Amino acid sequence: MKLELRTNPLRQVRAEEKVPGVIYGRKIAPKPIQVAYKDIMKMYRQFGTSMTFHVDLEGEEHQVYIKELQLNPIKRTDIVHFDLQKVTAEDTISADISIVLNGKDPVEARGLIVQLVSQTVLAEYSPGAGVTSFQVDVSELDEGDVLRVKDIKLPEGVKLVDDPEKMIVNVTVPAMEEEPADDDEEAIEGEDDEDVEVEAIKQKSEE
Repeated sequence: MKLELRTNPLRQVRAEEKVPGVIYGRKIAPKPIQVAYKDIMKMYRQFGTSMTFHVDLEGEEHQVYIKELQLNPIKRTDIVHFDLQKVTAEDTISADISIVLNGKDPVEARGLIVQLVSQTVLAEYSPGAGVTSFQVDVSELDEGDVLRVKDIKLPEGVKLVDDPEKMIVNVTVPAMEEEPADDDEEAIEGEDDEDVEVEAIKQKSEE
């Protein structure tokens, strides 16, 4: 992806269908940049906020990853600003990796609930070894089963930082609401009638 140094006001940059951003990191001073909206969207869809890719700035190549995205608060699919962090082969990247569940349908077809307890897991890896998400298969789970961080299958070069015993998925049954028995309803109604009668007698005695 080719980056441009940003010199124009933000309003003009966005009017040209470009997104303002900043690049920083080891061996590079922070620089304001801009890029075509379609290009940053393509990089985000392909690499997310965890995998590295290469960009060109003023004829010099940098290995970066999307450190942060700012989205339009009204239209959440619109990127209004982005941060790129440059990395080198000596760096270690720490990022929260999303959990994606596969195989929920056959489990939920049996009347069970598959609950994703943790949306992300913190991982460390060298540049070029990251993943956009952890794919977790839940198709064989049954009532009461749980999956923990230690159950995630890791690609080569990725190490988990979170507690291995941290729960990420559990399977439960829907809670059943108990309806009051007819006898209980009659008892409640009887108590209400009795209270009304006592109150009426009390008022007559006071008269």
